[in-house]
Amino acid sequence: MKKIVLLLAAACTFVLASAEDKPYHFKPYGFIRNYAFFDTRATKSLAEDVFFFVPLDEKMVGGNDVNAVSSYNYQAITTRLGLDILGYQVGNTKINGKIEADFYCLNSTGNTGTLRMRQAYVDLIWDGLGKNETTDLSLRIGQSWHPLAADMPNMINLETGAPFSPFNRSAQVMFNATFDKKLTLTAGILEQLQYRSAGPDGSTNKYQRHAIPEVYAGVSYKNGGFLGRVGASMLSIRPHYGYDAQTGKKYDEWFTTFNPFVFLQYTKGLFQIKAKSTYAQSGEHMQLNGGYAVCGTKADGISNEYTPLTSTVNFISAQYGKKLQVMGMVGYMKSLGSYKDITGPVYFSGNGFQAIEQMYRVTPTLLYNLGKMQFGIEYDLTSCRYGSNFGSKGIPTANLHWVTNHRVLVMAKFNL
Repeated sequence: MKKIVLLLAAACTFVLASAEDKPYHFKPYGFIRNYAFFDTRATKSLAEDVFFFVPLDEKMVGGNDVNAVSSYNYQAITTRLGLDILGYQVGNTKINGKIEADFYCLNSTGNTGTLRMRQAYVDLIWDGLGKNETTDLSLRIGQSWHPLAADMPNMINLETGAPFSPFNRSAQVMFNATFDKKLTLTAGILEQLQYRSAGPDGSTNKYQRHAIPEVYAGVSYKNGGFLGRVGASMLSIRPHYGYDAQTGKKYDEWFTTFNPFVFLQYTKGLFQIKAKSTYAQSGEHMQLNGGYAVCGTKADGISNEYTPLTSTVNFISAQYGKKLQVMGMVGYMKSLGSYKDITGPVYFSGNGFQAIEQMYRVTPTLLYNLGKMQFGIEYDLTSCRYGSNFGSKGIPTANLHWVTNHRVLVMAKFNL
């Protein structure tokens, strides 16, 4: 592990050595994190079930629900390594950077955890501008958290609120302008990588790459212990692109969705409370339980028109304490259906199910901090209301029933 960190530091030193020299340094960080967990039924999860989404619906065989089966697991694949590059400056421009990786990505032979990039970006910073020197500007270039996903609930599990809060890291160019250390305007463009849109060719970023980058704009206000943020992203994709193989005609498809959100947070001493609400159009590239569907055919006979499957996604979360921290989240999602009648295929998140009409999650957590060691235990109750007979708007209306999973998760973490 130490060798990997030293190699990252050496590589960054080589890159920066030829530039104008002012004091800079490298700050390695990371942790060794182990999760052990127990589920009361089969789940839809990723990476050895560490990243948990929802419990599976009932599947009756011979009068028995075959998904009503318990399981457990123990993994250390979320162990993380990172390197912050700080204090470098050229003229009036401060330059910081970050490289971050973990072992979460499993290879295809033997499911061995392999190193993968989580974040890799450079920040260009200009402080104290303007007549009264109260304006700060920054430009982030690289892969980092999507602005819709940056504000997470208080918990210790890997999914940190998904699918009750957006979860996404994307390549981006993001500009921030902060006035009087309180009001921040944010705008930029993003490109999909790991978290991708669904479509006729499965989950791929090609639908976006044949359209335009995702656009984000938002406003944040911070004063004392209060933080408020509102923003929205606009994503345009082309589910079919190029030319139709049979007719030779060029596809004329362009599907655009908007995902606005509002976030509020208040911190006083050891107490913190936060809440977030997102109106999702599709949202599958945000690890939300969503998608979109064909709602008609254009006059050319080959190009489809699309309608998003919408939902409201919400959480409220709080924590208190220092050495012993008590925290938790309550999340709720409600499917709202499509704008137009569905006439063709539905392209849905591979980590969710169209059959979910609504769902909720409750996660009380205890975290004990002992120097660089942390020990946590979390109880996760996730319940989904499944159904069938989706109708023209894509919402299940018949055979509605609740399915619940109880997860107990234990964490041991050593911070480097």
